[in-house]
Amino acid sequence: MTRNENQMYSNISSIAKSLEKIANALETNVPTTPKPKDIPGFEGTLDALDVLCDIKTITDDYASKENLTNMTEARDYYKEKFENTLTPTSDNPDPAGYGNAYETDLQGIRVDSDHDIRSTAMYYEEVMASVRHMTLNTKKDAILDYITNEFGLHGARYTDIIKFAYYLGEPNALKYTSANRGYYSCAFNTKFGGHLIKGGKDFLVKGINKEGNERYFAHSSVDNFTDYFKTIE
Repeated sequence: MTRNENQMYSNISSIAKSLEKIANALETNVPTTPKPKDIPGFEGTLDALDVLCDIKTITDDYASKENLTNMTEARDYYKEKFENTLTPTSDNPDPAGYGNAYETDLQGIRVDSDHDIRSTAMYYEEVMASVRHMTLNTKKDAILDYITNEFGLHGARYTDIIKFAYYLGEPNALKYTSANRGYYSCAFNTKFGGHLIKGGKDFLVKGINKEGNERYFAHSSVDNFTDYFKTIE
């Protein structure tokens, strides 16, 4: 068994034990009692604080850079190992990672249901490469410009932004799925830099669009689209 496999199975085992303890605590509805006989493998007393500590341990453990690296390595290992076993179904005719070959347009951009956003990402990549001395110098600049020009007064959802960021720089990447929702999420969190929501010449804010929904706008243009907005903490 490889290092990645050992790490993954070790993590899964640890999580499974903690979650089993939490589930049993909730099911038996005993916030603080001696060890119930019907909870296999549990030692000591059941305490609500123990449950909270277990949750915190899981959260902290998987928030660490070391484990994020290990999880990424394990993901890549299994993606490469099983990528070619994926097959289309009627529910999902274009599964992420299906096959090694794919159809492309005349520009070499992958043709699937995300073709439009792939093409847009390629356009921004080319603009950034050709006019770096002008307005679009960074990935952040491209994302903010995309939100303003693509969504206007409607504003963008989190998924819209992450999906564009996912294809920006790699327009022929495997098809975006909900598993990629965390991609680039550090840019929305001040604990991890949060460079999309603070600092620089422009940043993201949240505003109420014309339909009454909260969406993301670029601070530089939000006044053109809504009468109300707030900064993101």
